[in-house]
Amino acid sequence: MLNSYYKQYCEEAEKVDKLENKIKHLKAENTSLKNRMDYFESNIEAVIAKAVEAATTPLNEIIERQEIQLEAANNEISRLKAIINKDSSNSSKPPSSDGFKEVMNSREKSERKQGGQFGHKGHRLGLPKNMEELEKTGTLERRVEDYSNGSEPYVSRYQIDVVTKVIVTEYRFALDAQIPPELYNEVTYGDETKATMLMLLNEGIVPKKRLGEIISGLTHKGVNMSPATMESIQKEFAEKLVENKEIEAIEEDLLNSEVMNVDDSSLKTTERIIYDPKTIDEVIGYETKEKGTYGATIRTHSNPNSTLLTVNPGKGEDGVIRDNILPRFFGIIVQDFESKFFKYGIKNAACVAHLLRTLMGLVVLYKRDIAGEIAELFRNMNAHKEQDIQNEIDSCDPTKLASFSAEYDELVRRSREIIKEDPDEFGKEELRVIIDRLETHKDKYMLFMEDYQVPWTNNLAERDLRMDKTKQKVSGTFRSWTGITTHATNRSFISTVKKRGLDLVGSVRDVFKGKPVLSS
Repeated sequence: MLNSYYKQYCEEAEKVDKLENKIKHLKAENTSLKNRMDYFESNIEAVIAKAVEAATTPLNEIIERQEIQLEAANNEISRLKAIINKDSSNSSKPPSSDGFKEVMNSREKSERKQGGQFGHKGHRLGLPKNMEELEKTGTLERRVEDYSNGSEPYVSRYQIDVVTKVIVTEYRFALDAQIPPELYNEVTYGDETKATMLMLLNEGIVPKKRLGEIISGLTHKGVNMSPATMESIQKEFAEKLVENKEIEAIEEDLLNSEVMNVDDSSLKTTERIIYDPKTIDEVIGYETKEKGTYGATIRTHSNPNSTLLTVNPGKGEDGVIRDNILPRFFGIIVQDFESKFFKYGIKNAACVAHLLRTLMGLVVLYKRDIAGEIAELFRNMNAHKEQDIQNEIDSCDPTKLASFSAEYDELVRRSREIIKEDPDEFGKEELRVIIDRLETHKDKYMLFMEDYQVPWTNNLAERDLRMDKTKQKVSGTFRSWTGITTHATNRSFISTVKKRGLDLVGSVRDVFKGKPVLSS
């Protein structure tokens, strides 16, 4: 019995020892965990920072790369938008390239109110000043309708009207008489009809088919002129201008002037002339396109009194030599900064209007504010010049001119610094190009201030080309080389007559009659 209790005691003691050993092990493990917890608690911030750094380092690198790519993409978008938004108001692009785009008005808003300004003389309908002379020549018919019942004095009111009527003149000759060449055909058009048609065709820019309908309607179908007849009359008139030395008189006036405006533009034609490249001016043939058109260049040589238009198959210098106007000119040429003109004339003046459009583009499209400051300088110079001219001062004060010149140089210098130091590449190359030009060709851009007879724009030449661009819009294209050259010849005369304030229809009629108009 005793042995049984002793055995049970030993087993229980062994269990107690195991439990005590397990407790010791758990205590040791607990102490180790507590020590580790104490370590993490004391270093928790450093551990978290290290873990965050390890996790975010690749992310930061990705974000940095994406930011670089995003900046490059934004710059490319801005560059493309700048290209798309270029038009005739902020660059040297011609208005014909604007299409249906609404172009911003480049004129700066004035503080003046709309309408006639103070001191401006009003205009109202009045009688012709040369009414008696017109009445004597039969050009004007004067009628009187008396409602005064013979009372004196009386009040007069006038009504001006135009009546179109067809006059048929019969010329009778003996059977053996020599009939004049202009009456060779049984029925011909008179000089009055030809003059009216030429004015509407070349000045009104009415298409031939529509013009025939208009003339037929005005004459109650008394005159029915075909497009072929109109083209024949157009050619006849151009030949008479050359024979009567009217074109020669225009050339002489241009060559004797001190300043000449020059510009050229493109026209379309289905036929073009071919010159021998060795001799430049020897014609070796013509070529025609069945489908499509060729490009031709119409060039104007202009001053306030005269216009001469010439046509060439290309825009190169060979056309300038062929025209033989600029090679004989020894004055100042105003032009749109085309290098082919630089070698002609004693000096060249660059069109500031073109420069201002480019500067506006740098401000609006590329956010280059320095370009706006340069534009403001040129506007101030022109305002000063206009004020001088208004006060009958014919040259700029040397001190004021030197001040303008110094400001010009300072703006160029500041622009150079911006180009060198500004990290923003957007628009920098565009700014550099215009600053290079301003620095290299300062004499051409400042000439309008150094010589007051030089205009600050080439608008005169551009206006002289405007009707030709309008004709292309109306008619689309010229169908023959003869057609485009006769048009240029006739437009030269009409533009010159208008500039000189002469009677347009009367001058055209006189050319047909062989009477001198400009060549007298």
